[in-house]
This record gives sequence, C-alpha cells and structure tokens, in this order.
Amino acid sequence: MSIAAASRALSAAELRANIGDIQDNVIVPILMRYGRHIFLKFEDGAKAREWLRVMMARVNALSGEHGSRFTVNVGFTFEGLKALGLSQRSLDSFPNAFRIGAAGRAGLVGDVGPHAPEHWEGGLGGPDVHAMAWIRTDSDESRDVAMQVLAAQMEAMGGIEIRFVQDTMALAHANGIGSEGEHFGFADPISQPPIEGADTPCYPGDGVLEADGKWRSLKPGEFVLGYEDEAGPGGTGAPEPFELRVNGTYMVFRKLHQDVAAFRNYLHTAAKSLYGSDDPGHQELVAAKMMGRWRSGCPIDLSPDKDDSAIASDPMQRNNFTYEGDDDGVRCPLGAHLRRTNPRATPLKRATAVRRHRLIRRGVEYGPHLADGALEDDGVDRGLVNLFIQADIERQFEFIQQEWMNGGEFIGLDSTEQDPINGAGGEGSQMMVPGAKQPFLFDLPTFVTVKGGEYLFVPGLKALEGLIEQKF
Repeated sequence: MSIAAASRALSAAELRANIGDIQDNVIVPILMRYGRHIFLKFEDGAKAREWLRVMMARVNALSGEHGSRFTVNVGFTFEGLKALGLSQRSLDSFPNAFRIGAAGRAGLVGDVGPHAPEHWEGGLGGPDVHAMAWIRTDSDESRDVAMQVLAAQMEAMGGIEIRFVQDTMALAHANGIGSEGEHFGFADPISQPPIEGADTPCYPGDGVLEADGKWRSLKPGEFVLGYEDEAGPGGTGAPEPFELRVNGTYMVFRKLHQDVAAFRNYLHTAAKSLYGSDDPGHQELVAAKMMGRWRSGCPIDLSPDKDDSAIASDPMQRNNFTYEGDDDGVRCPLGAHLRRTNPRATPLKRATAVRRHRLIRRGVEYGPHLADGALEDDGVDRGLVNLFIQADIERQFEFIQQEWMNGGEFIGLDSTEQDPINGAGGEGSQMMVPGAKQPFLFDLPTFVTVKGGEYLFVPGLKALEGLIEQKF
C-alpha cells in the first residue's frame, strides 16, 4: 500500500515494508561507537532546505568516501520547522509539548535549580536551536572527516550556523552496544522495547506480559507515528497531514553530567548507614539497591543478595521478571531507578497502563572513564547523552519524569522520595530500602545534572523530502 495514499494508521504488519523510510537509530540502532551531535540554527530557510537536499543522500547511508564510514540523521525543533517554512496549518497540528519545547516544559519534568535551562550549555532549549544532526561512525578519525564534509557543505550553502557540538563514545565495545559500564559502572543498555512488525528481538521481560504468561512486542505506534498503538488502530493523529507524520517520531535529547566521584563516595556512606559496614560487598549491594540491577546487569529481583553473571549474560533471563510478590520492595526497593522507569507488575496507587509509557533509549557515554577507585573528581566533564524515542512526548517521556521519577506517591512511597540516581537529591531527599539494618537513606547527593535538552521531530525520509520541497 502506498504511504501517500493511506488515510488511516498503518498496521504492525505494514511496518516491515516501510522500515527503509524510518530514520536509523529509531527502530534500527546504529551500531557504531563514535557519535557527534551538531545543533544548528537556520538563518535562511531556503538555504537550509538546499543543504538538507544535499545531505539527504547521507541519511541512513554508510559512506565509503575518503575511507570513512559514517551515517547522518536529522531532527528538528518546532522553531526549526518554522524556519524551514512549514505551513501554519501543519505547525498548529503539532502537540503542545513539542511546540513549547524542552526549556518551556522544564519545570514540569523537574529541570529546576542546577538542572534549569538557564544553566544549559550552548543555548540548548533556546529559540536559536533549529535542528540536530547526529553523526555515527566507527573511529575518531572518521568522525572528524564526517564533520569536515558537513561543515564544508554548510559553508558552501551559507545561512546555517553551528550553535553547539556534543561528542559521544561508547566506553568499551566497538559495536556501541553495552560498555564496560556507563560512568557509574553499570552495564548499559540491557534491553529495549520490542516492536511488533520490526526485526527487533523480543526477549522475555522486554515487552508486554500477557495473561498466559508469555511476553509480546509492543504496537509500533507507541514509537513511530502513523501506526496502530496500544490504544487501538487509530494511532497518534498528529501532526497533519498524514504524509508528514508517517514513519516519523519524537526524540528527546538529554545531556546528563554524572558526578562519578560523588557516587563512589556515597556508596561508602550508604553502606555503613544501611548495613553497618562499607566493605566492597556492601557497597555493591547499595549500588544494586539504588539502580535495581547489579553492575553486571543482573536484576536484583531475580538475585537480591548477590550478583549473578550467568543471569546477566543470558538474554532469556536478565529481563524475565515482574516484581511479583515483592510489593514491599524487599528484593528490589520500590524507589529503585529501574523499577521507577518500568514498574512492570508492581501494584500502583494510581491506575496506569505501564505499556503506554515505554521509551526507546539510545544512550551513549561522553567523556573519559574516571580511573578505577578514584574518589576525587578530576574536573573533566563526563556523563550520558540520552536520546529518548516515542510517539507522544507528554504521555511517555514527560509522564515518566514527572509521575515516576520525581515523586513516590504513585508507588506507595513518601511524596518527596525521588529517583535515587537521577533525582534532584540534596537535603531532605531520601530512599527507603526495606530489609536493611537501617532501612532509609537520607540526603542523597545530586549524582546527575541536566546540562541540556531538546524536543525534536524526526521525520521519515519521504516526509523529510516533503519538508525540503515545501509540500506541507
């Protein structure tokens, strides 16, 4: 069926034929270790469209030019779509959260104080950021070559200004999947939501648990616009027209600085407080209780007392859990980071369909590893760049941040209890750890600081061509 002829949301069965129209790193991850995120201002819409016309040949394409191997993808802020000349009718059809943008919604998702937009780097979140182009390649040299190619094209066209650049590099594995541990030392990523109709693996625990005990993939419309979703065949109906949204998605960019020294030091303090000893074993237990997994990736719901590398290395086991029978959080604290981001079968105080609040996360580290055992910060910026992919920013990213990460009432905890890893921390912060000798942690430091954010529309390739040709 022709995409252009469609007047209804597409089915999961129709997704397979359209995979090539969806930008890479949405459904299909880009398995290359080195990244660069280039934030652009379009000073001249016509010249920006000409640059995009040239660049389109590189989107989703691995280039052998100059002996390099790289791919480029692109997403636009609401201000960027205006600068490109998108019609007012289409602009008005975008969801409110996207139109307001990351900076305007910062208070709602807890980006206040040191995390607030006035502290963000490079003007991120501001009106002069119109697009993000992201490069993925397999070497530092190829990344520089790719940047030279793009910069030369921009200079030749004129009318485009580079506002900010953020590099990333997966810490260990050359394929970009997993690492020696993100900077706090945890294996990452462990899993992604499987998508019906795509060739994404569906391991036990990754998707939706059915009544018969089997796990199924999620409907594609939870992550890609124009398709049926978990609410039914209608899917998400914005933006308009259909040809603009189909095979597109929304991406939330987050630059998160990690204070590794503070995290390591706190493990000593917390281990003494909870268990009366700061020996290495108790420090590792505290880290697992805060995260919801041991550093290997083994979930503490399956192995609450010690790490189990056999579970961690087995994709059929490492996500096959539901928290069933642990309503009080003895195995895995209710407020642990991973239990908050996906409560699974945990009874919630506010009725919520967990399957409607899932995210695809493409997280990659930036900055060098802090030397093992170092307890003093070396002043080098390091952390994670997270790219969250969803069909509805408000229902997915913002809901998780506001409802699940920044409070505790939804799961039966004190309203002031926040996520122990990504929460604001500070005086008065706390975490309940049932089963410990002293079952509360108090005054958790701020381990993660938001350094920038953007809400981006990532169109399908035919829609990108339509934007260039001003068809919408």
